[in-house]
Amino acid sequence: MLTRFRVNNFKSLLNFEFRPVGMNLVIGPNNAGKTNLCSALRFLGLTSQQTLDGAILSTLGERWNLTNLHVPNSAAIEFEAECRLAYGDEVLTFNYQLCLQARRGEIGEVQSLTVLQEVLKASGGRFAHTTLVENRGGQVRMLHEEGFVQKRPDSPYYAGARVPAESSMLSQLYELEDNPRAILFRRFLRSWAYYHLSPDHLRAPDVVRHDASLSSNGANLSRVLFALHNEKPRVEKKLIDITKLLEPRLDLFSFSSPDPEHVHLFVEDKAEHKLSARSISDGTLRFMGMIYIILMAEQEARAQGFSPLVIIEEPENGLYVGHLKPLIELTDESGKRGQFIFTSHSPYFIDLFDKTLEGIHILKPGHPSSVSMQPDPDKVRQMLNDMPLGEMHFREMLG
Repeated sequence: MLTRFRVNNFKSLLNFEFRPVGMNLVIGPNNAGKTNLCSALRFLGLTSQQTLDGAILSTLGERWNLTNLHVPNSAAIEFEAECRLAYGDEVLTFNYQLCLQARRGEIGEVQSLTVLQEVLKASGGRFAHTTLVENRGGQVRMLHEEGFVQKRPDSPYYAGARVPAESSMLSQLYELEDNPRAILFRRFLRSWAYYHLSPDHLRAPDVVRHDASLSSNGANLSRVLFALHNEKPRVEKKLIDITKLLEPRLDLFSFSSPDPEHVHLFVEDKAEHKLSARSISDGTLRFMGMIYIILMAEQEARAQGFSPLVIIEEPENGLYVGHLKPLIELTDESGKRGQFIFTSHSPYFIDLFDKTLEGIHILKPGHPSSVSMQPDPDKVRQMLNDMPLGEMHFREMLG
């Protein structure tokens, strides 16, 4: 589980630190930096599987204004993540640092990103802040972990390599027996997922051929539900049962796939009446998408042995307030079935975090950086006797 995230000189964030728990809510006014924090997390996760340029375009869709506007002469962007993961009988603390150079064109736009420094260290068991991977501008040294653990004299502890400076070393690692802990950390980083669901994309029957997962905007929903129907029918049944809170007549999903590029989703009642995805309400589609995300995070946690990090922006959009509580009750505040980060402006959704006050993070606009704070849980619990949490946020009483 992610325990600490620091980012420096990315958008409105300067030396910004975020300490998530199992269940997190990020709140604050517009332009406070909530989406910038989500983007920074999303970008770092994508660097483990894409080039730096591909990761930034997937995250933001452009290269403009990557660095903080108030520090115009600084081209270095820094990320740091700490997490705790189990490897066999060991519980390891990983520390990962990635420092990038933003190279600009004549009119100030960022033309490319390259790695200045990348370091992954592990602590716990036989490791004491031991460097697993070190990358300095493309010159890499990697620990032969099993030789190190077994203290084999015939095994060199570190091996050297060269990698392109336009990619992180983590994205280049082969799945070998020599570095299983570094691979474990990379799998965790690759589990980081970001969602801001759009009903138009959720309705689209177009198949995203290069990715079998649900896209961040909701595209590919028909395809992933079709796969669920064929591969995990019990999970599909659970999704349908929960969706009945909104659509009591829903009995099953059916699909039409006229060609490899399209999958059409239909919902049916017991009388075999069909509704296409275009006939389903925006709120129901978003609800279905979020249920799928939460259920699949639980599935991934069981399969991988660690909790994936899932970011969902403004889950309340298009939903009747009475359906927010059943949605949040699907999650586990300990983070064992998935570590969640939500952003929200809804006082009704904020109210649902009155039992998980340690996971509330308030962002405020600042100069030169967004500012983060956490309310004192004990003080907030006392105030809960007089008013709900969402009202406290509305009255700016949380900080």
